[in-house]
Amino acid sequence: MVITKYLIKEILKTQVAISFILSFIFFSQKLVTILDDIINHDIPAHLIVSLLWLGCAKMVELILPLSLFFALLMTYGKLHNQSEIIAMYACGVSKTRLIKVALFLAALTSFFATINVFYFSPWSVKHEKQLINEERVNPSLSALVKGQFQSSPDGKIVLFIKDIQNKKFHKIFLAQRESNQIQRPTVVVANSGYISAPASGIQLLTLNNGMNYEGIPPLGDFRITYFNHYQAVISHKSVTKNSNTAQQMSIGPLWEANDPDTRAELHWRLTLIVSVVIMAFMAVPLSQVHPRQGQVLSILPAMLLYLIFFLLQSTLRSNAGNNRLDPLIWLWFVNGIYTILAIILNIWDSSTLRRLYTKLRKTL
Repeated sequence: MVITKYLIKEILKTQVAISFILSFIFFSQKLVTILDDIINHDIPAHLIVSLLWLGCAKMVELILPLSLFFALLMTYGKLHNQSEIIAMYACGVSKTRLIKVALFLAALTSFFATINVFYFSPWSVKHEKQLINEERVNPSLSALVKGQFQSSPDGKIVLFIKDIQNKKFHKIFLAQRESNQIQRPTVVVANSGYISAPASGIQLLTLNNGMNYEGIPPLGDFRITYFNHYQAVISHKSVTKNSNTAQQMSIGPLWEANDPDTRAELHWRLTLIVSVVIMAFMAVPLSQVHPRQGQVLSILPAMLLYLIFFLLQSTLRSNAGNNRLDPLIWLWFVNGIYTILAIILNIWDSSTLRRLYTKLRKTL
């Protein structure tokens, strides 16, 4: 019991440390993607924190199995390298104890992975899409950038603000193209202005001390209006909520749906859960360190097997979503192959297999 607690404690400490490192890596990758979208004007800059927070659940999908796998490799590898495992074997602790500890931690990690992939992850994807769509249709004050020409999503309105201080605009240029045969193009320039929200779902634009030019340049028919206060109502457009995509579905709708993409998503999520147990089971024999090779070189085959597994499963999930193959067959075929491989690796150097080998030699 003391040895079991010691092993669990050492593995958990390593898993937490690895999780922090992986979180930093995945956060950096997500941040680079968001910054690229901001540079290309796909999303406003003020959504960085919100998108990073909502992206945590998708990161955890990959962090949980990978952190436990590396924690088992590094902890058991260190114990092998320091001859602590050999001392445990000499005291009567069998390899089965190591496997039970790994499977216990795998079951614990799988529990959190199940909650994440079936509830938190689809919720975060759904709200991330809604947040981006809402901001594109109804840009807020924080989305306005001073010193740059900005156009509306439909391209009919162009806005330039020289400076923004305390939520007030200074030196404003607003151009609106004709939207129909009756309304003519207009250009509005003003010294100052601001946006307010007097009612729910409505934004009110107020401009002070400016001029309104209305007309078509080639015709020379212009109407020029001087104003002290100019107000325009910016109506709030409703965003169509599309929660039918596979990544946004929770376990209930995902289980009932039968189209290729949802079936592929269902088996992919189940694979993310099962892979925690499979990889933990496989990590026990792969963590054995050969003294002449060193710990880093010894875990290279394990890292390669892990990489092949997830690259292969990711490719199969993509093809299954396009209805090119059956996810029930192919994704679980790979899971089965890795499970059999894990069993073989665990019994390869066991006393039972050695006794069987000895009996076969005597028989032959």
